[in-house]
Amino acid sequence: MRIGLDVFGAERFYGGDHRGVLELTAEADRRGVDLITTSDHLGFTREAHATRVRENGFPFELEHSWLEPMSLLSAIAAVTERTELGVYVLVAPLRPALLLAKQVATLDVLSRGRTRIGMGVGWQQAEYEAAGIPFERRFGRLEETMAACRELWGAPPASFAGTGFEFSDFYSLPRPVQARVPVVFGMAPSKRNFDRIARVGDGWTAAPADLPRLDESIELLRGCFVEHGRDPESAEVQIMLPTIADGSGGVDLGAMTASAKAAQESGVDTVLVRPSALPIGADDLDAVLSWAVELKVG
Repeated sequence: MRIGLDVFGAERFYGGDHRGVLELTAEADRRGVDLITTSDHLGFTREAHATRVRENGFPFELEHSWLEPMSLLSAIAAVTERTELGVYVLVAPLRPALLLAKQVATLDVLSRGRTRIGMGVGWQQAEYEAAGIPFERRFGRLEETMAACRELWGAPPASFAGTGFEFSDFYSLPRPVQARVPVVFGMAPSKRNFDRIARVGDGWTAAPADLPRLDESIELLRGCFVEHGRDPESAEVQIMLPTIADGSGGVDLGAMTASAKAAQESGVDTVLVRPSALPIGADDLDAVLSWAVELKVG
């Protein structure tokens, strides 16, 4: 089982200083963490944020800072040596395909081939409206954007005809270091969505709400890979490990360990831990990091 550390919100352990997050990622890299991720939103309207808090328990304040993830990952690439770098998850349709392909390729070059991106469509219609992008076609736009990126990451020249954009005999360098940049999609488990993953992606990153149906969802995902002529065992499954409280205001790491092992038995390849979501302080970070690494071998 691969262990990832999601550092979104980790600046709270450093008095709000985002430079401290770089120190955390460097230490995680030294300890043997496999993947470092962060999260993505370009912004919120007050109404959309309030609705998300009320209806879905969105845990972040309206004025919470969201660093642009590809920029942050580039900084993390400079202070790490071996851990892979990704996003949980990038709202990809908000980026033009040419720009997104360039961002990912640049990160892969700077990290010497350590890019592994999670992509999704988000939930906020107001965010799409602010970017001037139709919300209704977001799933199709995600698949189309990913297909265009795959074309741009291949041997030049690239050619692609999309909805509202096209290019031919197009050179966009550098190419990624990796022959195929791994991309997992964060979306609800369904035949239609898993077909999208099998066509242009490499796996699925499950949301907490998807965990009760994890076994049947993984079976469906692998079946879709077979239908599209791909090895079902190559379909990666990634989850964010839910926080389990101990009943006295702390975190039950034993119960979270058991949860991670159960996920592994179901077929999960990568488990992400987000320290900022745990009821811990800065003094507890070292112990939590050690615990996370031990999940790999426990």
